[in-house]
Amino acid sequence: MSGIAMSPTWKIEVLLPSQEAAETFGLALDALCFAAAAFEVVPDGPWRLECYCDGMPDNDALVAAIAIACAQADIPEPKVTCIPLPEVDWVSENQKSFKPIRAGRYFVHSSHYEEQVPPGCWGMMIDAATAFGTGEHGTTKGCLLAINDLAKSVDIRRPLDLGCGTGILSMGIARAWPVTVMAGDIDPEAVRVTRFNARRNGLGDQIDAVVSTGFSNQVLGQNGPYDLIVANILANPLKRLSRPIRKHLLPGGVVILSGLLASQEMYVRAAF
Repeated sequence: MSGIAMSPTWKIEVLLPSQEAAETFGLALDALCFAAAAFEVVPDGPWRLECYCDGMPDNDALVAAIAIACAQADIPEPKVTCIPLPEVDWVSENQKSFKPIRAGRYFVHSSHYEEQVPPGCWGMMIDAATAFGTGEHGTTKGCLLAINDLAKSVDIRRPLDLGCGTGILSMGIARAWPVTVMAGDIDPEAVRVTRFNARRNGLGDQIDAVVSTGFSNQVLGQNGPYDLIVANILANPLKRLSRPIRKHLLPGGVVILSGLLASQEMYVRAAF
């Protein structure tokens, strides 16, 4: 949070003679740490235990835990290192590692991508953020491919993205047809991210995102019925939404459903 100094993460590193000793020390240090991992330095050689703490660990507690572990493992006091780790913006690091994704004509890339979008492609800039959907997940990519194929033969005029996440599918629809896309999500943060991504991709005027649990927001009902409804969520919510989706779908309309396991396909099909 802005204006609040956050305690850095500290790492306790201990070099130990065996896996058994590493397990003993891991248990002894467990109360001081939020995470731990042990690694074999070389085959049949010493082990390195790494424990991570919120802020600098209490020195007396650390010394006592090490002494107890030495007695339990029956070994002399090992080398112990305790240092603060540099603060890292993991969201930014993840964005840098995000490689472009092709899905039909769609070319999804992060803001760190410095090359040109390939000719003939629909470019969409999406950064890893606090909402689901950058195109990496198979369910999202599958929806983009379905929309891509639909755009070859069907004229869509009233689309809805139900469970919009980052807005990637809303933008995919807006790239394929010059229409206004209604978008809804149960999470206000997802709606915020959708609006942000729509603006940065020049699609702010085409995407109307609202907070809604299913069709609870009256705006979604008022702008229907729809000739395309895309719902990339989960199997159980899809089943619960089957009747409302049918109610808000125009005769002859298209529904794209995703977010389920292959083993759940018949379960969802039956509901629709």
